[in-house]
Amino acid sequence: MNVRVKSVILGVLLCLALGATIVAAVTTFKAIQQFRQERALTASGDVSTIRPWMTVPFIAHVYHVPENYLYQSLRISNPQPVRHATLRVLADRSNRPVNDVIHDLQKAILIYRKQHSWSGPPMHTGQLNGAPRAPGRENS
Repeated sequence: MNVRVKSVILGVLLCLALGATIVAAVTTFKAIQQFRQERALTASGDVSTIRPWMTVPFIAHVYHVPENYLYQSLRISNPQPVRHATLRVLADRSNRPVNDVIHDLQKAILIYRKQHSWSGPPMHTGQLNGAPRAPGRENS
């Protein structure tokens, strides 16, 4: 191959590499923006940010609602075996669409907020009705 053909091939490859870099940068920028937006919504207490990969203890912690209350809203009487199960797994076990499980949790959180006006610091998971817990007695 002569030098001219090699230069053209090299130029095309460099353009492809530059294009791929730009696409990756734009995708990363959009992902960061979406992450920041969802984080702000979650911090403000917006229940629309609940996702199928989340667990009930995680949701209870993030939204400051007792775990037992959320399990009751899902009609789970013995939560210990499913404590680390995601919402998707819980939905599969109960033969329900995961969106129905998420909707039930969203509704439960909103009802809990109406029934319990909590003006202090965030509650620990498992704390019922805003009652204070003894220091060092938080759920793990």
